[in-house]
Amino acid sequence: MDQKHPNETGSVDAVKAQQRAALPVIKRLISKPVASALHMASKRREQRMPMVGWFDPGQLLRTGVKTLFSLIVGERSDRRLMLALASTSTEPFVHTHYFKDGEDGPEPDIARERDELWIDFICDTGDGWNPTYAIAYAAAQDQLKVADGKGGTIDLPRGDVLLFGGDEVYPTPSREEYQRRLVMPFTKAFGDAKPLEQPVAYAIPGNHDWYDGLNAFSRLFCSDVGGRAFAGWRTQQQRSYFALKLPGNWWLLGSDGQLQSDLDTGQIEYFRSVAVGMSAGDKVVLCLSLPVWTYAHKYRTMGRVFDETDLMYLRDQVFTPCNVEVKLYLTGDLHHYRRHEEVGRHAAAGSPVQKITAGGGGAFLHPTHEEDLSVITESAEDGQGAARTFAEKKCYPDPAVSSRLAWGNLLFLFKNPKAGILPAILYLMTAWLVGASYNGKVVSDPWRAFEVTLQQFEAQPGIALWMLGLWAVFIAFTDTHSTLYRIVAGTLHWAVHWVAIFYIGWGSFNLSTLLLGDTFGGAVLTAAMIFGGGWMAGCVILGLYLLISINVFGRHSEEAFSALRIEDFKHFLRMRVAADGSLTIYPIKVEKVPRQWRFWRNGDTSRSVVQPVPPITPELIEDPIVLR
Repeated sequence: MDQKHPNETGSVDAVKAQQRAALPVIKRLISKPVASALHMASKRREQRMPMVGWFDPGQLLRTGVKTLFSLIVGERSDRRLMLALASTSTEPFVHTHYFKDGEDGPEPDIARERDELWIDFICDTGDGWNPTYAIAYAAAQDQLKVADGKGGTIDLPRGDVLLFGGDEVYPTPSREEYQRRLVMPFTKAFGDAKPLEQPVAYAIPGNHDWYDGLNAFSRLFCSDVGGRAFAGWRTQQQRSYFALKLPGNWWLLGSDGQLQSDLDTGQIEYFRSVAVGMSAGDKVVLCLSLPVWTYAHKYRTMGRVFDETDLMYLRDQVFTPCNVEVKLYLTGDLHHYRRHEEVGRHAAAGSPVQKITAGGGGAFLHPTHEEDLSVITESAEDGQGAARTFAEKKCYPDPAVSSRLAWGNLLFLFKNPKAGILPAILYLMTAWLVGASYNGKVVSDPWRAFEVTLQQFEAQPGIALWMLGLWAVFIAFTDTHSTLYRIVAGTLHWAVHWVAIFYIGWGSFNLSTLLLGDTFGGAVLTAAMIFGGGWMAGCVILGLYLLISINVFGRHSEEAFSALRIEDFKHFLRMRVAADGSLTIYPIKVEKVPRQWRFWRNGDTSRSVVQPVPPITPELIEDPIVLR
């Protein structure tokens, strides 16, 4: 091997030294061993994303803009059509046999038929590190020991198929957000495990995946760009919907309802072509991105319409003519567990149809006590047949626990500190407008000050318009279908804030005048006290409003529980499809999510890069559900 002459080496080193000297100071510091180690440690910490702050003003603005844009564009440009055009194949993915290496990648080995297939169903993940990684860790283990609730445990093998059921990332999709909030946790969880056969991952998009027009989702799950891999799983779908042929005459279909919960014509025709290839008596597991049965029931009680025609058309007009029955509906979107079972004359003896919502993959918890869903009905597609009835068999967490958790809104200020920015600004602007009309007068009597303030609405129309504008905002914010409730609740909410603005403004003005007199420093102190008081009072009042709304009226479930940012009560489904035609569902919960983690070390049986401290304790939510 040739070696450089010492003088030549010195010359090269001198040039490199000069080049390093020209770098910015911070870049040179990071290149030092100690600083580099600290920098990388910092980067590792940054990758462990916190729960999304849904009440952070900046986050609300960014999410709102993307949501509005996606709704406008999504109605006129449907990416599902482009994916369908790019994929000419309508053949289902076959999982009735083991795989072997083929010219174009893994392909079914006809000589080796499966006698069972294990499937993991995970929804609403990709939020904070703690809950997302806890579920990813549980799903990635070779064997998962699960407490059965009766003092024993059962060992469940890792799923051969990983199915994401929608909303794979929060709050809005991008390549970076998918990487940080979804891919990285699952990659760390899978570690360097070397299974005999690489498991496969499929995904259907939810509304959050659609906020960028499905671009990032398509690249991650439906494209060959970057390699056909998701963490330790491989991918193979080319559309945002798909069909899997399973052992025991079972089929699994994943549908994409876009933003409007509708199935486009191309998708319906795709499933129709798949149904033609099914055999009479085959059974279907249908995965949806929304629990349309729940929303239809809620909207029906409100006197409104939630269209579930597409779902019933698919079942009644596509599969039923082929003598194929949809036996199991799976979905997420609502971040809790709820199982409904068909009852009445339509229910098959010993194997009734199941509808399961299991959105516990990592996002904030949704309540289970805001609506009575003990019995839901489903109207026939043509509006003439007898309604099918489903009874609730289990929900998690228990409604009593859910109601108790809602009291955490009394700590809204501490759970959502950035949320105080907006009320602080509104309080300061309102107090400023009203206070300026006083002409610097100090009114020590609060009742007299209140009277003088009311007089300003007649003398200063601009103030009246400002207050009416705020009133309209509170009316619009109120979550209800009732016009009367909206006006009354919105007005009361607005009035409480108005009273708080008055007393904070009056008290701050009088106190600063007493301390510093009518000076510039006094004006600054007044503004600071109003801003700080508005920050705290605005958060406290909003938290109290959300608590009363959810626990008394069953409204604002989304806002009340997203504000709590609850990491616990997570869950997913592990299912076993057997060659004898049985399908067994194991609903697995991780009730307490770890907050501390450590890196893998010698002696760990798990191959995950990051280990929970203490170890997670998976349990069954209820006894396994068996469909035969």
